[in-house]
Amino acid sequence: MPYMAPSLTEVEHINAYVAKEPTLAVEHNYDDHVAFGGDDQWYYSPTTRRFDLSRRSLRKLTLDADDGIRNHRGVVIDPDTTLLVIIDMQNFFIHPTFRDHSEGIKTLSPLLRVIEKCRKVGIQLAWLNWGITDHDMKVMPPAVTRGFNKALSHEKGHGWHVGLGAKLPAEQGGERCLFKGTWNADIYDPLKEHMTEQDVRFDKARMSGLWSPELPFHKWLRESGKKTLLFAGVNTDQCLLGTLTDAYSWGWDCILVGDCAGTMTDVLGAKEVCDYNVATNMGFVTDSEAICAAEEG
Repeated sequence: MPYMAPSLTEVEHINAYVAKEPTLAVEHNYDDHVAFGGDDQWYYSPTTRRFDLSRRSLRKLTLDADDGIRNHRGVVIDPDTTLLVIIDMQNFFIHPTFRDHSEGIKTLSPLLRVIEKCRKVGIQLAWLNWGITDHDMKVMPPAVTRGFNKALSHEKGHGWHVGLGAKLPAEQGGERCLFKGTWNADIYDPLKEHMTEQDVRFDKARMSGLWSPELPFHKWLRESGKKTLLFAGVNTDQCLLGTLTDAYSWGWDCILVGDCAGTMTDVLGAKEVCDYNVATNMGFVTDSEAICAAEEG
């Protein structure tokens, strides 16, 4: 049965939140700060024009921003409760064997600098990728499979299982497309060599890696105590945005690292629209320069 409606576990999980009666302590002291949220608060300082997402942590890392562009001077985060989420930087999407993803390739240099900075300040990394199974294919919603069949559907008028989960041509390795354990679903080689044992890695079978609280990534995030998520990867307007949107809805802080995210639909202004919506509604937008220059204190 396809997972098109909330499961019993999901419903119980949601009801548990609804049943809570939090003691709201939102203090709008405009001379000192403006508070956002209920028990779990952000603070905005009119003096510094920065948002503090650190939850009074002793460790604080400041990501500066140009208030002429962002309308604020940056955000303050706690490195210990922050996670860099790298989405779909896989061979199938980035490697020239499969496509010319120039925007994805362009993210490599700034992303590697951000990874190095995260290692130095103790921000953990999570690699979130497509990695499907036969069971995933059985319960896959038709809209998801269609998204991987557009070219052949246009050419021949059909396309069931000709993309996602299909056997790739011999010149592309002959494996099943984005199946867990295959080379095409693995991390792009120039990034894979920078992975460490401290990193975590999760598979997904939807655009979003957080669409259900039953997913391993969702469960791990809740148990880990992570509060702030830095987002990088491809495609900005698809899997990255889908995961970020769900993260926002479930209550995590969302920060898009703009130059570490790419999409090949950029000709339509997709990246600019994503940046705008994240910056004005779902969270914040920063870049590799701001992260690498961030100072603790």
